[in-house]
Amino acid sequence: MRSVILAVLVSCGLAGCAARRETVVVSASQVEIVDDGGAGQVIRPADQAKIDALPAIWQAAWGKSPGRARSREGALLEPAAALDHPELSPGSYNCRLIRLGGRAGTRRVRNFPTHFCYVGAADGVLNFTKQTGSELPAGLLYKTGKRYTFVGALQRAEGDNSLVYGADQARDVAGVVERVGPFRWRMVMPVGEQDLDILELTPVPVERQAS
Repeated sequence: MRSVILAVLVSCGLAGCAARRETVVVSASQVEIVDDGGAGQVIRPADQAKIDALPAIWQAAWGKSPGRARSREGALLEPAAALDHPELSPGSYNCRLIRLGGRAGTRRVRNFPTHFCYVGAADGVLNFTKQTGSELPAGLLYKTGKRYTFVGALQRAEGDNSLVYGADQARDVAGVVERVGPFRWRMVMPVGEQDLDILELTPVPVERQAS
């Protein structure tokens, strides 16, 4: 393994209602993180272990979720639904959080309102920002086969994306992004041994994209 220094400065705009439009900046400087040996992938071993355990975590969470929820959400919640050609285009996305497992409560599934996310690009690397809502992951996306590996941090407030992966391990998040249908992706973040946070990503219509 080798240590690397990550330096990124990304600016992106939020699409949607005019009242919601704002500029969000993601910045990182002199943050030391660990390369797991993958092609350009930078991630701590503990977070890589969570991703490696994702199939077992997913089966545990999915198997205990109500059949009605699985039927309603379709491929979004199916463990093996990832499709080829996962490429994400830079721009604004609608993103909806679905929580699976014990953290979701007695029903094992909890849906949250739709918010806005943004995918940008800098120096050949995609970056992701959840711009609105109560939980705000932001970080980088590394292409790994037919999915992306996401490494980032939970931000403290909308518009304040000063936290980067590696700065505060308690706020670090990691997961994968997969395509599960036409213009439909999911970001899957394992939490603990039997819980998942799944973000459904669908592009904001072209006419509402920030210029």
